[in-house]
Amino acid sequence: MRTTRAKIGVLGAASAGLLALSLATTPVASAAAGPDRVMSSLGAATGGYYFDEAGKPVVNVLNDAGLATAQSSGVTAKVVRHSLGELTGVKQHLDSLGSVPNAGWGLDIARNQVVVDVYDATPAAERDRLVRTAQQYGDLIRVDKHAGAMSLFIKGGEEITNGKGYCSNGFNVEKDGKKLLLSAGHCEVLGGGGPWNGGKTVGFKFPDEDNLLAENASGEGPSEVGDGTKITSFADAVVGEAIKRDGRTSGVTSGKVTKVDYTFEAEGYTVYHEFCTTAKSAGGDSGGPAYDGGKGLGTLSGGDSSTSCFFPASISVKRYGVSLPRS
Repeated sequence: MRTTRAKIGVLGAASAGLLALSLATTPVASAAAGPDRVMSSLGAATGGYYFDEAGKPVVNVLNDAGLATAQSSGVTAKVVRHSLGELTGVKQHLDSLGSVPNAGWGLDIARNQVVVDVYDATPAAERDRLVRTAQQYGDLIRVDKHAGAMSLFIKGGEEITNGKGYCSNGFNVEKDGKKLLLSAGHCEVLGGGGPWNGGKTVGFKFPDEDNLLAENASGEGPSEVGDGTKITSFADAVVGEAIKRDGRTSGVTSGKVTKVDYTFEAEGYTVYHEFCTTAKSAGGDSGGPAYDGGKGLGTLSGGDSSTSCFFPASISVKRYGVSLPRS
């Protein structure tokens, strides 16, 4: 087993009935500078922004005046019905009602909606209650139905193990000169705890968040992921953004961001503020990185057969006060 992949890669804790979470949390930065400025100038009169099929940013505005402002700044814009504040308020209302097993909800900025996901495994009574609540909001909420169930992807970019299970390393980071690994907190809770690859657990938070910080006992910690991509910053994911993810089991797969600020419950645990993508993952990929070029976006938490959801690296980095390696 190579000692570095993430270049040490993804944690994967092999545990019956659990899928591997690969969390690579990182917000998108420089590419969104234009849209960010336009949104700032519009204040509350915006519906957020996303990347279209060509990878170009599109700002949602609420009226013709906003459209003119965006276009005068050289930014593509679209007039929509609902503000980002409205969408976020509805999503927060759903959060306040409590989590629902095998269900989730978040923001689809491209379609100017809150999307609610329900599965075959969602308990019927709670699913019906959630759907009735969604229907009260008209076109502001969309309900998508899926086969199967949501799962946590325990197992993983570069393998990390505690001798009982496997996950993937998300990102190499450091603090006060110490080399550390950033991965998924559910690996620690559900996988039996550290040490991971011989490195002691420094901190973790799961549920609510999904992150794990462990010592990097290998002594090697370059700022790159398993395919050799160098990570130079952390950023927040944007709907429509093209990403790659890496993990112990699936290797490198690619997809696009479909939802942000996503809440889901799987296997009795609730996680908030995730972003979800069309990239595919499997058990053992948990904790592995999601990235867009040199931007680290998040670490894998879970999903289903066609969706992978990640906890934002930006939140994890702030929690632990870590930074990317200098060398």
